[in-house]
Amino acid sequence: MKIYNAYMNTCSQWYEKDNILQLSGSLYAYFGFDRGHGSDPYTDRFLQEHHPRTIIAVLIDALGSSIIDEHARSDGFFQRFRRRDLSTVFPPTTTAATTAFLTGHSPAENGWLAWCQYFAEEDDHIVLLMNRSRYGEKKYPDSFTQTKLPAKPIYEYLNENGIPAESVWPHWSKHNPSASFAELLENAAECAKDNRFVYAYWDELDSFLHVHGVHGEDVCREVQKLDAEAERFAASLPEDTVLLVMADHSQVEVTNYNLAEDIQLCDCLRMPPSFEPRTMTFMLKDGMEDTFRRLFKERFGDAFLLLGKDELLSSGLFGPGIPCARLADFIGDLTAIALTPLELDYRMSYRHRGNHAGMMKEERMIPLILYAKK
Repeated sequence: MKIYNAYMNTCSQWYEKDNILQLSGSLYAYFGFDRGHGSDPYTDRFLQEHHPRTIIAVLIDALGSSIIDEHARSDGFFQRFRRRDLSTVFPPTTTAATTAFLTGHSPAENGWLAWCQYFAEEDDHIVLLMNRSRYGEKKYPDSFTQTKLPAKPIYEYLNENGIPAESVWPHWSKHNPSASFAELLENAAECAKDNRFVYAYWDELDSFLHVHGVHGEDVCREVQKLDAEAERFAASLPEDTVLLVMADHSQVEVTNYNLAEDIQLCDCLRMPPSFEPRTMTFMLKDGMEDTFRRLFKERFGDAFLLLGKDELLSSGLFGPGIPCARLADFIGDLTAIALTPLELDYRMSYRHRGNHAGMMKEERMIPLILYAKK
């Protein structure tokens, strides 16, 4: 009960200030729009002081505060222009965080909560960002998730309101693809000539940390390479452009428990689990909740916060605002949220060494890096 109360206090304070939602609010506000969740005072002052013609927002997936603290050079670009740290949304994962940042709406409002979510009409756990089945082979139309959970990003919103905006992406995108981080930045600079806002997203650091973990010389080299390329890019920008570099979440070194091999726990489930290895939601067979809770406690002790559906919905963890109509449908009977490095694997193609989406401070704090030449 003590652990539960402590983390419920954390939940209630998560979005009050210094959050990625307020950062998003500052960008919308600079162009004259209000998303309803306030703005970040530091970013507001910075933008008003420099009054840029163009803002380039570069989101480096998983470049969290803890990663910069461990690996970035003290005299490098990331550390010199790191203004403060912010908390990302819950869960600290790409699906929820990038959607919240781009829309200015919380996960509760837009319904983008986790890597995969269960859609009853398809009887399938669907990976939102890839429009494909999590456990099967089925592929859905590219428009599937956006049709089910409309979430208009800032660059589309601005364009619709007469403010030119663009986006650039890694190699897998059909729209403005980039083969390397350096090319991504070059493409962003080219787009900035004719647009007032440019969003650039880079995902390879996140993939690298999943495989290699968050420590070690190889990680250090990867972070410092990104740092050096960001510095070269910043130096090339005109004086009327502000560069924002940020992350969606960080990562922690994890340990793994193969839930799929736990016959007793799996016998309590009426379908495979959903969401993420570090925030996993379970739909239970009738009458099995007490058994599941007992078995879960025996195995994991206080390594996870185990919440019922009503507890999770009332906690405020998914953020402020009017909840999406489908929010409750995506949440199972019980949800386990990691409080330690332990995560639950279920039919994974490989085991993560680094991961995110739990409630550890190290995985949810992100840097606010702001640069202007003048």
